[in-house]
Amino acid sequence: MRIPRPLPPIPKDLYRLYSDLAFWQRWHVRLRWRLCPFLVIAGQVPRSGRIVDIGCGRGMLANYLALTGPGRRVVGIDKQETRIRAAQATVRGRTNIEFRYRDSRDLEVSEFDCVIMTDFLHHLSYGEQEELLRHCREIVAPGGLLLIEDVGDRPRWKWYAHLVIDRVLNFGRRQNFRRPGAWKSFLRSLGFSLTVIPADRGIPLPDILFVCVKSPGREARARSIGGRAGSERNGPEVSRRKIN
Repeated sequence: MRIPRPLPPIPKDLYRLYSDLAFWQRWHVRLRWRLCPFLVIAGQVPRSGRIVDIGCGRGMLANYLALTGPGRRVVGIDKQETRIRAAQATVRGRTNIEFRYRDSRDLEVSEFDCVIMTDFLHHLSYGEQEELLRHCREIVAPGGLLLIEDVGDRPRWKWYAHLVIDRVLNFGRRQNFRRPGAWKSFLRSLGFSLTVIPADRGIPLPDILFVCVKSPGREARARSIGGRAGSERNGPEVSRRKIN
């Protein structure tokens, strides 16, 4: 087993935005940067356009995207009030980023060129996952991107490392995993074309990134197929807490 080299430290201009937080919050910001492949995700985001980070937490990825892409108009949303307040405190007069205490279901149809979800879908029930992804299909503009970073199932040692780390950092939250093949089938049923990118380099977790493109020509078909996909989700490809 080869231990991966760690990711580079959090950029100084990004970390300075969190200088007013309590010590434990700044510690969590540093740890989060080391455990999540933000650089891989950012590499797939358009250099300009309307970007939304759903479940943004304290806003690390959203802030990084705004700092490195002045042509981006970035919105971070989250339903955890404490974290979104911490994110809002980092704006500091910048005009290309904002944070909202908001439910993603309130976002408008075709409102964004790129929708991002990072490392939280497995904390939703299977039905909630499907409902959210169907709504994301609606809020992505035709030809736009849906980027989903979540947990893969290989290598096995990283899978078990993730179970331990996730339970420590998110104590009491349930984990509902799907295997990559199940994700691909469901996303394609919604009308997305997609590419899967390994995102575990430099981190001890089996992260993968789904880069999904919304094709305008498949919108009508997606609407008819997407409604039927939920009945197929409890098949053998769905993985709950373990790998078969």
